[in-house]
Amino acid sequence: MRFIFYAGFIFFTCFCIIVAVSNGDNVTFSLFPLPVLVDLPAYMLVFMGILIGLGGGWLVSIYSGIRHARRHRLADKKIKELENKLKSMGVSNIELSNDKKHGKSTS
Repeated sequence: MRFIFYAGFIFFTCFCIIVAVSNGDNVTFSLFPLPVLVDLPAYMLVFMGILIGLGGGWLVSIYSGIRHARRHRLADKKIKELENKLKSMGVSNIELSNDKKHGKSTS
C-alpha cells in the first residue's frame, strides 16, 4: 500500500512540474465586478483550482462523517433503550447484544 502511495505521489509531482514548466506565461486574473487584477503564471491558476477543489471535498467529507457519526450514536442509544425495555419486561428468550455491533452475533 505504501508503494502505491509513493507511486501516486511521484506521478502527481511529475504532472505538477510538467504543468508548471509548460504554462509559465503570465495571465491576468480578474474578478469582473470587483476591481481585482492580478498577474499570475497560468499554472498558479490551475493549482489554485486544484487546491480549492481539494478543500471543498475535504469539507464535504468531514460534514458527511459528522452526520454519519451522529446517526450511529442515535442508533446505539435507541438499541440500548430497547434492550433495557426488553429486560424490564422479563423477556429471556431473546439474545441481547453486549457489544457495539448492533445485536449481531459474534459467532
